[in-house]
Amino acid sequence: MEDTKQDARLRRLIACADEELDAGALEALWRDTARRVQESLDVIGRPPATVGITDSPLGRLLVARSERGIVLIEFLKDDGAIAPALAKLRRAFDPVEDATAAAEVSAEITRYLEGDGAALRQSVDLTLADEGFAKRVLNALMAVPRGALISYIALGAAAGAAHSARAVGGAMHRNPVPVYVPCHRVIAADGGLGGYGGGPSRKLKLLRAEGFALDEAAKPRLSGAAVWAHRRTGVYCRMDCRAALRADRARMLFFADAARAEQAGMRPCKRCRPA
Repeated sequence: MEDTKQDARLRRLIACADEELDAGALEALWRDTARRVQESLDVIGRPPATVGITDSPLGRLLVARSERGIVLIEFLKDDGAIAPALAKLRRAFDPVEDATAAAEVSAEITRYLEGDGAALRQSVDLTLADEGFAKRVLNALMAVPRGALISYIALGAAAGAAHSARAVGGAMHRNPVPVYVPCHRVIAADGGLGGYGGGPSRKLKLLRAEGFALDEAAKPRLSGAAVWAHRRTGVYCRMDCRAALRADRARMLFFADAARAEQAGMRPCKRCRPA
């Protein structure tokens, strides 16, 4: 096997015991060797994550699970999406092929969409989430219960940065564990559907499974029995209530209906009487 250029340089440096060493070349060689050793140690030190591909009611999914929980769910548009998903996983884990977690996630999603609100039982590992504000956003989102929705503005405020709707949207787009970290529960402040990394049809399917009525317009919006609720006052209103329309949108939640709002401890508005 031919020597690499790096091996040849190293051999020359070792052989010149009776000559003056090239300090610059030696330093460059040392830096390069240290980098290679660190890369090897990083690979050795990465924990394993099982990974598999499954079909589900939400389409084909790549699912990875670490020792702490589901670390990645990727909606696969085609086979070309597999390699980028694995590259994302390799930032922190060594992938090990095992379809067990993927099959379990598919089964849980199936039951969830059929009406079992307690079906999503897998724990979540946010190791692949961006640090800082994005991770605070995802943690705040996990506190939004089934049957409730939050706006981008309100979610930013809950994460400690009001008026950061654009940054919240970016965090939702890069959410590594959709469905289990429910970015489908984030909508526009006016009740519009908003975006979704998995596409609008998946978002509609998830929200309807959680009890929300959405109209069939080109740009769907909440309709039917949905109500606004103000997190500070604890009052909920009909969607057309003037009091709710004047309220601070950064403190508002949406509920599928009055019953869900009252289960969350809210009380009805005395003006619009939504109950």
